[in-house]
Amino acid sequence: MDIQIVVFDGFDEIDAIAPFEVLTSAGFAVSLVTLDQPAQVVSMHGLHLDITATLGRPDAVVVPGGGWLNRAPEGTWAQVQRGALPAALAELTPQVQWMASVCTGAMLLAHAGLLTDRYATTNANAHDELRPLVREVVPERVVDDGDRITAGGLTAGIDLALHLTQREKGTAARDALARGIEYIPQGRTWYAPPR
Repeated sequence: MDIQIVVFDGFDEIDAIAPFEVLTSAGFAVSLVTLDQPAQVVSMHGLHLDITATLGRPDAVVVPGGGWLNRAPEGTWAQVQRGALPAALAELTPQVQWMASVCTGAMLLAHAGLLTDRYATTNANAHDELRPLVREVVPERVVDDGDRITAGGLTAGIDLALHLTQREKGTAARDALARGIEYIPQGRTWYAPPR
């Protein structure tokens, strides 16, 4: 499975790097990509990354958060204001198996119209802003609504990656991976009721 994690100036490092490491450790082909051109991306806390790949036609996409709560000039808030990334995600969605988000990456999915009438979660401090854009905000670490999977704040990205490993490779693979990274899964995954 080819998984692309879309990064942009102002993204929160742990939202992208934690899932990258966990999913790579699980044996998935994972890459960090930018929207439309290779670029040096500067994260929320000043990490400089040279990203050489662009968003293509992967099997799945993970969108990190960062910069929403403080309306930073770079980050998810800025990406929603510019509109190009939400539009690209909306266009790509019919061609991928699933889209996932970590923390306020859910706001990018929501503003792309991808969480309309869906159950979702995000950083607890953004629940009130997400609420009018979704069917219901579920205050859990990971919310699985079929082809949309959202995770809460920051470290919930590790739980997301473990959940995605379970979805694609089974419980035994997830448990072995959790032992390998010496991580005890936090909280629980909440599953949307069948439609």
